[in-house]
Amino acid sequence: MDWLDRLVAAFDRRQRRVLGIWEFTDDPGCVLRLGLTRARIGATLADGTIVRPGDTVGVIHLWNERMPRIPEGGATLSWALALHRALAHSLRLLARYLQEEPRMHGIAAFGGEFGFAFTPAAFKVLARLGVEVFEPHPPQGLAERAVDLAMRLWPYLLRRAFNPESVRGRTLADFRRRPMWIARSTIITRYGQPAAPHHEDAETRGELG
Repeated sequence: MDWLDRLVAAFDRRQRRVLGIWEFTDDPGCVLRLGLTRARIGATLADGTIVRPGDTVGVIHLWNERMPRIPEGGATLSWALALHRALAHSLRLLARYLQEEPRMHGIAAFGGEFGFAFTPAAFKVLARLGVEVFEPHPPQGLAERAVDLAMRLWPYLLRRAFNPESVRGRTLADFRRRPMWIARSTIITRYGQPAAPHHEDAETRGELG
């Protein structure tokens, strides 16, 4: 890591403390963390869940230090499969946590607006995981444009620090901010029971190939 990457990593640790982001499991294979916030915008999800501005919602954060690193030269099929397995495993752990942890029982949805490189492949992976992606809300006024820039810059810097190959050849212009949501019911329905790994991997291999 260079000085900028070290600064980003230190600021990320501080932000997790300030925002109350926590590890919901001690499973070493988990690549997700959790937080809680108030919804800034509303949404109606595919299962009928309605998110209203001001509702308390969950936020799923990537555990950057544990994310599978893209090898030099770019993403490969083996990396994509490792990423999918890690995310699916983490969502199974999350489904169990949501059912067992009393303070999470009233949380109906997880999401918000996030900066992300929304490539066609990314849309497919998100849909496969059960994440719903909505049309962006263009920022209005100088203050909203400043927030929008910061929320696109921060994930770029995190990826640069923890998974540098993921931003090779990309610029900040490649990152866009869109609402992304996954319903509690979707997490529990899809991931509350052990998946059939060989069947899942075969489907993923077909999509990525």
